Amino acid sequence: MDIKEYIDTLPKKAARPRPDGTYTVLPRMRHGKLDAARLAVISRVVEANNLPGIRITAGQQVLIDGVSEDRLKAVVEALGEVGPAYKHNAQGCLGTGGCKLGQQDSRAAAARLSELLETFDMPCKVKAGVSGCPMCCAESMARDVGLFGKKGGWTVSFGGNAGKRVRCGDILAENVSGDEAFAIIAKALAFYADNAKKKERTARFVERVGLDALKRAALGED
Repeated sequence: MDIKEYIDTLPKKAARPRPDGTYTVLPRMRHGKLDAARLAVISRVVEANNLPGIRITAGQQVLIDGVSEDRLKAVVEALGEVGPAYKHNAQGCLGTGGCKLGQQDSRAAAARLSELLETFDMPCKVKAGVSGCPMCCAESMARDVGLFGKKGGWTVSFGGNAGKRVRCGDILAENVSGDEAFAIIAKALAFYADNAKKKERTARFVERVGLDALKRAALGED
């Protein structure tokens, strides 16, 4: 089995070639958290293979750089779980779990949102951000699906994008409970999944079909 065939057996994005001939490897982690045992495994792998170290990605993941082709399989096997934990990850800030400004439990909501996103067959990648307060440190308003907390509940946004064509997400609801927020998100995602063109991001989708159509689907508004 050559190296490309081996990479094809791994989860998507687990290992990627670099222009210098080396590879990056993505140890699996969830929502920016690693326990002591997992940290120790990653440290041993880096030391044993004389690698330069790790870096933290914008998506709250750890990435190991500089893996040579002849060491790639050994590194992957030593790490155990590799690749993204979710197809569509929801990034969360510390929220009430570690920030003095946090007004809602953003990390728990991000975990719940990641699980919800897994239940849909999306026409394109979907990025989500969950922030514990209106400061939006998880960039909620610039994500396809956004949540940010206030004392009175959650604000739900949809259709944001931070790419070349920046778009602020549209507010679908404010000061709703967690269950209400997730019910709205599920309906908005179902509408998007059923009606979007292939590879059409939510920002372009909302621009095409209109905010009124999205609100009718997500909120039942006329």
